[in-house]
Amino acid sequence: MLLRLNRLLNKVFLLLPALPCRRPDRTLALRSCLSGCVGGLTIPAMLMLTACMPQPPSLLADHDSPAGWATAGDRHDFRAKTGGQPLNPSSRSVEDDVIDTRLTYDLPALVDLALHAHPETKISWENAKAAAARLERNRSSWYPTLTAMAFGQSFKTSFPIPGGPLVSHGYAAYGSLDLAWTLFDFGRREALVNAGDAHLSEANFAFDRTHQDIAYRVASSFFSYQAALAKVTAAQQTFEAAKANATSVQAKLDRGLATKPDLLLAIQEQAKASYDHQDARGAVTQIRAELMTNLGISPAYSLQLIDLTKLPLPVELEQSVEKIIDQALQQRPDLMARLAELRAREADVKKARADFWPKISLRGMVGNQYWGNVHTNPPGNQTYSGSNLVDTAMLNVEWTLFDGFERSNAVHEAEAKQQASKARLEALRLEIMRDIWKAYADTKTSLEKREFALALLKAAEESYAATRESYHHGFSTVIELLSAQKDLARARYTEIDSRAALLHSAATLVYVSGGENREDLLTDRELPDEHVPR
Repeated sequence: MLLRLNRLLNKVFLLLPALPCRRPDRTLALRSCLSGCVGGLTIPAMLMLTACMPQPPSLLADHDSPAGWATAGDRHDFRAKTGGQPLNPSSRSVEDDVIDTRLTYDLPALVDLALHAHPETKISWENAKAAAARLERNRSSWYPTLTAMAFGQSFKTSFPIPGGPLVSHGYAAYGSLDLAWTLFDFGRREALVNAGDAHLSEANFAFDRTHQDIAYRVASSFFSYQAALAKVTAAQQTFEAAKANATSVQAKLDRGLATKPDLLLAIQEQAKASYDHQDARGAVTQIRAELMTNLGISPAYSLQLIDLTKLPLPVELEQSVEKIIDQALQQRPDLMARLAELRAREADVKKARADFWPKISLRGMVGNQYWGNVHTNPPGNQTYSGSNLVDTAMLNVEWTLFDGFERSNAVHEAEAKQQASKARLEALRLEIMRDIWKAYADTKTSLEKREFALALLKAAEESYAATRESYHHGFSTVIELLSAQKDLARARYTEIDSRAALLHSAATLVYVSGGENREDLLTDRELPDEHVPR
């Protein structure tokens, strides 16, 4: 019995660690910002091609490998799907390390390969590392700074006095430790840290969405590639049928039961079928190159891929579009990234306003000043040395009273960027709702078209078989035979296109919803054997 398609595609979901629950305060903040949300969502397991990646990191436990993450804010463990292999560039190609030419790749294996090899994974990883480092740099402002200073010099001084100048010369050295610590700054440092934390969350959600983008592109191009291979098979079947028809017409012509124009028409259809076959093979090469590009590897590599054409497809969607939209507004990583950007802009406004207030800091210094081999002339050629302990402590209050309205304009700029961030968040919310409505409608339409395509193929096969039998007994003309042959060829292509369209629209629905739920959206029954071209 055929395996269910959703069980196979669910393996893709298992490649990506489960997404931890988000903190309640973040979820509530998002829901308060996004109006018009409704209840939950169930996403089909077979659609989990673009499942959410884990929660974002804050600190980097391992700066050399994307597998070492520690989160900021949520403090969840974060593990990128790298199989424990670092993505550092080296003299050995990443492709050589991750590609196994002896392996037959299914869709989950292809997604795993893309997550290892695609440069966009490395880019998003490095961006997250930079954001984590920037956050730690902002946090360092809470600590004091300790500076060591030392210098030495050789000196000669001349001071005019009655009877001649007083000259002294020798060398001197000075060493000290200088401590500076900002005690209170009316929220400047807190705002910087909050902004850095928000930017890190933004980078991490972008990291999540990058993995979804890669998985979706791989799935889409894989389905297109499978459809192209199926069309080559269909074109080969059409060519063989056209060749058989031409042979049959030739046999009738030899017996005086057909005319020369009948044979020429049959030969014409055979030539056209041969052309279509070569055209289908050429399309496979182009789509294969696109698939390799989406995998992040060179098209020169030859991968062995499984055939999904005989696996069952979903029969219907049970969840409403409203529930899918509500789920998307809670889990889309790019929407979360926009929300994190808004939080960063809010922190920037607080920082700009805090600049109007003074800063109170503590400063202390302790050191030693030393003079050695000092000569004076006159009164004589005496030499002496000495040292002196130097220490100071002070409490500084720094307050800029007027700066040419620089701080006022900084506040206006920060507030304008905050409003723009709000507008971008709302624009993305509307875009998500539009994309889900479209993907949902496309999936429902594809399900219906699939049924009609199967019925069309079955009818075309029966019609061709009946017409061919009728032609052999002399009850049908060659034109009717060739017409039935062309109808069958079109029906085969229609069936292949309907399968590819259903798979693609289903994957798109999960992608635009930021799919994370593993529950199956399909009816709990096995499909009857589909009428697939042999």
